[in-house]
Amino acid sequence: MKTNIRKNSRHLRWNWHLTDEIDSDGRNYLRYHFVVVDDRNREGILGKILENLARYSEAIQIRREDGKVKDSDLRYLFCSYDSLIKPEMINWSNINKPIKRDLDLRERKIGNIEDYVASLYS
Repeated sequence: MKTNIRKNSRHLRWNWHLTDEIDSDGRNYLRYHFVVVDDRNREGILGKILENLARYSEAIQIRREDGKVKDSDLRYLFCSYDSLIKPEMINWSNINKPIKRDLDLRERKIGNIEDYVASLYS
């Protein structure tokens, strides 16, 4: 996975963390956050990611927002999903974009993740 990316270039930014939510078998969900930056194929890229998540478990949508990337023709799509699969089970090879795990892309006790994403790209 490539980690050097410019904010105003096509890319995928992601992170995950364990939640307090559990399924009927007592397993904790993992919350995944994805930001897809592109000019026209954001939905397609997100669809590839969701295929990975749904292959082994359900993917429960938590949030979805989009916005414009400052000083470019690109837009971003920010989504969060809960799933039971581990990050190493995701196949990133079909994304065909630079990919960066962003440890700051997380839920916060002060402020919120939506503000972090908006400030990152504005």
